[in-house]
Amino acid sequence: MKAEITIKEGNKRPVNPLIFGHFIEYMRDCIDEGMWAQLLKNRSFEISEHVKDGVPDFWHRTGVKDAFHFEQDWDHTISREGCSLKITDRNHYDGYAGTAQTGLCIQNGRYEGYVWMKSEQEVPVSIEIYDKEGREFLSKTISVNGEWKKYCFDFRSAAVTYTGTMEIRLKAAGTLWVDGCSLMPSDTVDGIWREVFERIKNISPAVIRFPGGCFADCYHWEDGIGERDTRPVRKNGHWGGYEDNSFGMDEYMEFCRKIGCEPMICVNFGSGTAEEAANWVEYCNGLADTPYGRLRAAHGHPEPWNIKYWDIGNETFGDWEIGHLDASGYAVKYLSFYEAMKEKDPTITFMVCGGDGDSTSQEWNRKISEIIGDKMDVVCLHMYSQKEIQGEHDSRDIYYATAGSVKKYEGILNDSCETIRKSGNPAAMAAVTEYNVGTIIDSYREQTLEAAIFNAGMLNMFLRNTDKLAMCNLSDLVNGWPGGCIVSKDGHAFGTATYHVMSMYSGSRLKEVLDIDVFSPTYSTSEQIGNIEPLSGVPYVDGAACLDENGNTVIFALNRSCDQEAVLEIKYETPNKTVEKAEITTITSEKTSDMNTLPDESIVPAARIMQTQSGRVTLAKHSINRIVLLP
Repeated sequence: MKAEITIKEGNKRPVNPLIFGHFIEYMRDCIDEGMWAQLLKNRSFEISEHVKDGVPDFWHRTGVKDAFHFEQDWDHTISREGCSLKITDRNHYDGYAGTAQTGLCIQNGRYEGYVWMKSEQEVPVSIEIYDKEGREFLSKTISVNGEWKKYCFDFRSAAVTYTGTMEIRLKAAGTLWVDGCSLMPSDTVDGIWREVFERIKNISPAVIRFPGGCFADCYHWEDGIGERDTRPVRKNGHWGGYEDNSFGMDEYMEFCRKIGCEPMICVNFGSGTAEEAANWVEYCNGLADTPYGRLRAAHGHPEPWNIKYWDIGNETFGDWEIGHLDASGYAVKYLSFYEAMKEKDPTITFMVCGGDGDSTSQEWNRKISEIIGDKMDVVCLHMYSQKEIQGEHDSRDIYYATAGSVKKYEGILNDSCETIRKSGNPAAMAAVTEYNVGTIIDSYREQTLEAAIFNAGMLNMFLRNTDKLAMCNLSDLVNGWPGGCIVSKDGHAFGTATYHVMSMYSGSRLKEVLDIDVFSPTYSTSEQIGNIEPLSGVPYVDGAACLDENGNTVIFALNRSCDQEAVLEIKYETPNKTVEKAEITTITSEKTSDMNTLPDESIVPAARIMQTQSGRVTLAKHSINRIVLLP
């Protein structure tokens, strides 16, 4: 198969680095477990759907010989709105009364922990950490006396176990209250698994969206500020389960600063109020003499964070969303948020909920534009290829529909921008604040080379349209749906095929986008697959071209064909300018269904330098390629 790319150097446009953005959400194990390295669940004893013998979820009662009683105590607690576990040893008979949590993964290295405790009189309490095989990691006896106090401990493990237990034992007659337990590896980066943090750092996310997603519409930001152990536990009103808010605003901002990325907040539009959103702006951006700026300063951050990007409403058009509204209802409510937030900081960028990014209809965007007018800066779209696939389809047909659906999304992006700008808001931009392959089932198809080829096509599309885009956010950064860019388990992490695509693109230090003409054979699809309608005229070879910081021409070339290599001829529009030498970095695998795993991260970039034959290079079948033209 033959294809051509002709580079035009006359119309150079700055690359917006925020197109290489990411997204985290309190969904499944994205933040909790995936990023946040806390080993204990229900560490404040507040989750109580399955209380047994007076002991709440994830913990169980222990003890020998002594007579004892357990109960949740909502009157004695360190939390703003919570409880503690009250342990009463009624009759000490050289035994103990205790509570334990099992199934902890403890690995080689140092660990730190603590337990908040108080007692009616001085009593000995021991912290025991051991495993099912009888290995003892820690045995420490503490004298507890009087009011609430944090009792700390640490130990070094020289073994690995997946059956670890942490047990708290009251070893005398009396009453003990236990609250706010913690057990974490010592080498975390401010609570983030070190291996996960380094993986994230290596792909240099330009912007990270937080705290959702759908979850944003049930998130009240004040739950996640202040002393971590006093924060309330809340039900996750969208995805199920509970959040203890250990990773909140302060932790998110510290994380962004260490990564070196731009923060972006999605406010609670569904169950929250305009006043709550405005207070959030003041907490983040207000001076230390404002009420919420003073609160931020009291939490150790005297200088404003100056968060620029604020997303008002997530998928509000959808009946699955908390606070679902029609376009008119959304626009009217949005204006109340706009006025309240703008009063706190008139410099912020307002990002509105656009229409369904899978739909070619512009009715939502047209309607909100009529009402909102120029009181918005960015319209946000979400683009997930596949979603749930109904019926039986050939896997090859699914692949070609998925890889080619970028063409559909480019049309939706252009139509959305045109609709918003026709409303009298010519400066408004678009953002694709969520995108990926999204099968919404645990197939892990999102981690395959197929998904990486789709996401590379999206990145090419973003580069071609960089002047229309405020930002783009791959969903999710860690775990989440099975399409997480980074897969994390027990602190160990690997990059999916899409991770390496993101690394290749964002690490190329791109400065300007160049226009190109692409000639390629095309294909068509004939049936509806998931949310992908039949497609026609999809090019097998797709491309984008840029100049990097050193002035080198960088071409990203995608070969979608399952069967054929592509001989790609690269030439300049400028007469007598030729391509003679190139460095080519390729991401591919034997099959489009291949995926990385923790022991076998085989889908990684492979580089080679070659002399071109009359500007021709060969692209492997189903491959993603970065071609740097060398002098």
